[in-house]
Amino acid sequence: MPCIGVVLNWRGEPRKSGLYPVHIRIKIGNTARYFNVPLPQKIRKEQWQGKDGNWIKNTHPFAFEINNKIIELKGQINEYIKRTLNFNKPLTVENIIAHLTNKGENKSFLEFMDRYIKRPPEKLEPNTIKKYATTLTHLKKFKREIFFTEIDNTLLRDFSRFMQTDLELGGAATKKYLEAFKKVIRHARRENYISPQQMEFLFDGVKVRVEKAKRTFLDLNEVKRWKAVHFEPDYQYLERDRDLFLFQVYTGYYYKDLLIFTKDHLQMDEEYGHIILGARDKNGNQTIIPLFKFPYAQTILEKYRSRAGDKLVFDKRFLIEEPVYNRHLKEIAKLAGIHKNITNKVARHTNAQLWIRYGAEGAVLSKMMGHTKQETTRNYYDVNLPEIVEGTKRVDFGAMGI
Repeated sequence: MPCIGVVLNWRGEPRKSGLYPVHIRIKIGNTARYFNVPLPQKIRKEQWQGKDGNWIKNTHPFAFEINNKIIELKGQINEYIKRTLNFNKPLTVENIIAHLTNKGENKSFLEFMDRYIKRPPEKLEPNTIKKYATTLTHLKKFKREIFFTEIDNTLLRDFSRFMQTDLELGGAATKKYLEAFKKVIRHARRENYISPQQMEFLFDGVKVRVEKAKRTFLDLNEVKRWKAVHFEPDYQYLERDRDLFLFQVYTGYYYKDLLIFTKDHLQMDEEYGHIILGARDKNGNQTIIPLFKFPYAQTILEKYRSRAGDKLVFDKRFLIEEPVYNRHLKEIAKLAGIHKNITNKVARHTNAQLWIRYGAEGAVLSKMMGHTKQETTRNYYDVNLPEIVEGTKRVDFGAMGI
């Protein structure tokens, strides 16, 4: 563990003025470094007593301020040491000094956020890092420099307004980037860059109105047109993605769910045919999907099935990057004469709408889609296969041609 001390004139060199600086000594093993304590007035030897909490005698005109400053710096060091050890990160004298050096009223919040993104205090997903990086880009457009002392309620409100007016971002995007900004601010507070007083009322009234998004889905005739699109030999990749999208429609899966769709999820029921038993990627809720309701699903499984020894249902050769897949879906939509913004998520919305439109019961739909909340489908029920069959018996998608 580091050894932290406070010393006067650590070099031991006499000065003609008789005034000396105060340093905090940080020592790990045989390595020691000294951090200069900012003083309103340097110290004479007779004004120094070196007692913990009362290093400077009251005979010095700024004894109270200097002693409190030393206490504050030692507190920052101890907080940094504790946090670093908790995250199992390397603790060095140089890192502690760098941490202290980055403090101060004139220090840049934007530089702090840049370091936060490059060296996050916790493991972040790539999309989360991208969100923080985009937030930083927006902040730099909003203001070329932001110092910690400038961060207040007005600045947050102005940044929110800037994103909506100057950058023309929607409510959802504005809220997302504002929340990222707030999270980094809270981390800066934990690092003692921002005082508790500054945080008081900081986020009050900083809200963004988000209009409920309209979900895009395909109706029955559009699904039929999608399925009926013919592709020339040079465009077989579009046929593949047409089929995978249909499989999403049949299952309610997102595209990323296909990437983790394993053979142990796919079951053959002797009485009904193929069903899917498993957990979706998003929230791990149990699902029961009556795949037998869609005869063309069997064709898709046979066309794109992986080899016998593979765990995944679909051969990885047929699964491409999601952005490329979404671009292909837009091409297919044009060929099908569908004038909607088609992404892979539209398939899941289409699945739900088809079941609702043609008579699946709410509890059954909840079980098929892996939902748990009333806002999503109504309520979660413990539904087994016979109940799935009973709850969907009025629906015959095979007869409908999809």
